[in-house]
Amino acid sequence: MSSVAKKLQQIRIALAVLIALITSNLALAMTFEKQERCVEGINPKCQMMILAIGQIDKDTPKQLKAFAKDFPRGTWLAISSPGGNLIGGMQLGVAIRELGFNTTIGNTDFSPPDCLSACAYAFAGGVSRRLTPGSRYGLHQFRGSDQAINAEDTQKISATLAKYLDVMGVDRRLLDYAQMTTSDKVTVLTLTQAQLLKVDTAGQTSYARWRLEATPDGKLLAVNSSLFSNASNIAITLGMMPIPNPNKDASLANRIVCLIYYKSSDAAAFQTSNPHFFQIGKELYPLVMAGKWQDKTGGYQATFVVPENLQTALLQAQDDTQITLVGEFTKPPASNSDAVSTSPMTAYFGVGNLRNSLQALLKR
Repeated sequence: MSSVAKKLQQIRIALAVLIALITSNLALAMTFEKQERCVEGINPKCQMMILAIGQIDKDTPKQLKAFAKDFPRGTWLAISSPGGNLIGGMQLGVAIRELGFNTTIGNTDFSPPDCLSACAYAFAGGVSRRLTPGSRYGLHQFRGSDQAINAEDTQKISATLAKYLDVMGVDRRLLDYAQMTTSDKVTVLTLTQAQLLKVDTAGQTSYARWRLEATPDGKLLAVNSSLFSNASNIAITLGMMPIPNPNKDASLANRIVCLIYYKSSDAAAFQTSNPHFFQIGKELYPLVMAGKWQDKTGGYQATFVVPENLQTALLQAQDDTQITLVGEFTKPPASNSDAVSTSPMTAYFGVGNLRNSLQALLKR
């Protein structure tokens, strides 16, 4: 073999090794780094972000929390990922929302501007979300790592994904695109589709809209869900309904109560009457607890009377208004010498469709 042929062969081998290394890196678990990026449509256009590159696994959410502990709320997370673990993707989305981060799609020389499969659900965790020009946001049917998922498990996963999207303020019709796409293919949304489904939140609120639902006994109530920003895996559901008024008491006419439900197994936290407040803008509105916490399926629920000034504020709020719910939970002493401590917890809601829902309920 001539010296030129040998050199060409060495180059081919080196290129093969490089290609294998690049391909391998794309499949590596997600890593994070701090980097200044410029993205059209955000303000300021250029700012310091967290770049998240690689595949999502079960450890990715806690790794993000560890990396991002010194970053402020409102930080943008630029993601490039082929997907990974579905549950890990949803948990990563929860971590992003708890941190108060925004999401966009990024890239490097060795990772494309893609957010696919499980990444699509992680992306939904952003408080604000932007698709960049040339990026691909895509999804498909979920699948098991080792075996096919049976019909019962498919139904359970679909229900979980639907509730997750409700909390994140994404239209659950997004699941139709996933369910109609086989697991060996990917459906990539256009920017118009992404904005209609609130995947891209340009010009609109990212908070979930209120919806009317029926209770088991046939009563209607307005419902919304969120996650506590300072507590992992604590989901909260709010329900608004008219105060029961069988005796036609004029003082109770056109008044509402708020049902607060926590998905929690911490019985000790619900043994006391925990004060709760709504904050709208700079105004703080205390809720009046009516009765004790009740043990409900998978959690605890209590009823709070909504004061008239808060009810007026809710009915007059614009669709981009943020409601902050604050609950003060008493932590029992660990020993006889320890003092009782109070731990405030916060969750965030929007008011989209709340006014129409309440007006419909009060007119029934």
